[in-house]
Amino acid sequence: MVAPRLLWRYMFRDILLHALLGMFAIMLLLVVTNLLRFMEDLAAAGVGLEALGQLVAAILPAYASYALPTALLFGILLSFGRMSADGEIVAMRASGISASRFLPPALALGVIAAATATYMLFVVQPHAATRIRTLLREIAGSTTVIEPGRFLEFGDRLLFVHALGDKNCPLEGVLIGSAPEGARSFYSAAHCGTVDNDKDAHTLSFVLHDGTVHFRDPDPARYRRIKFETMKTAIDISDYTDPKPTTSQLTFAQLMAANSLPADDAEVKRLNGRYGTALKCQIQRRLSFPFASLVLALIAVPLGIRPMRSGRSAGALTAIAVMALYWLMFSLGDMAASRGVAPAWLGLWAPNAIALGIGIYFMRRIGQSDD
Repeated sequence: MVAPRLLWRYMFRDILLHALLGMFAIMLLLVVTNLLRFMEDLAAAGVGLEALGQLVAAILPAYASYALPTALLFGILLSFGRMSADGEIVAMRASGISASRFLPPALALGVIAAATATYMLFVVQPHAATRIRTLLREIAGSTTVIEPGRFLEFGDRLLFVHALGDKNCPLEGVLIGSAPEGARSFYSAAHCGTVDNDKDAHTLSFVLHDGTVHFRDPDPARYRRIKFETMKTAIDISDYTDPKPTTSQLTFAQLMAANSLPADDAEVKRLNGRYGTALKCQIQRRLSFPFASLVLALIAVPLGIRPMRSGRSAGALTAIAVMALYWLMFSLGDMAASRGVAPAWLGLWAPNAIALGIGIYFMRRIGQSDD
């Protein structure tokens, strides 16, 4: 039978419409979820509509690439679910259109989604992640670095302020601790303190009053305490005011350049993190994830053209189940790769390989019914 190009255009438009609706719903959910995560900082800073709009504009491209496979999966299952419930799928198959003829529109959209996700993960998402971090730092900086009642870490320094006081005692109950490698740990506890933010030196300079300094030696039998009336000290907050980029904030070209450096390079060690795998995992993550759109489209077509009486509701539930299963496999593979349990390429490509096998199996099963 001649390729049903008219039907392909019809299915392409219908899937695209449902996918765009799904994309809108998913992105709305992601934006709201991330704004709730940052709500404490936003409320403390008294953020206006302009700053809130800038944050939303940064969140959208940062997470759009992850929403594309889910939106396409919803679009295929909802579109084919509707056509199946309306009897259109039965009519098409009765006219001699085999199950494999339903694949081209879905795979074409899968290729478009994969190409879009690749560009966004390689270039757009890193810049968006950096923008989010910069905006949040500016928002937090519009109030103060100090958050009363919370322990804050700046490198090997720990800061705690019990409460904000009056002009005679601006900071009540100040504790500053330090535990550098290969040196004695100590902490200073003061009844009152004042702070001066030195923006040029990226430090917080404290003047502490009525307190003590406690030293702890590696030898548990030794301990020393010094009382003071007034003491000056400073904390380096350069990681807060000028933080170094993480692997998620590097473009793909920058990741490849960093990965080509010697493993004992200081910057490579920092980027690789605790397990020494972050760079390779980030590279494989960006290479493998765009293919999720293709393999999920291959799974969605045979699931969508099955006879269903419940239409869109069944398609939505199936999409949620399939996407949850894929994300579970991807998360487990990512975890195994990140912790060095499995090679990065194996942990991050295995979900796609498994999904591809499932899709081929489903297509063969449903294709047997045409014989």
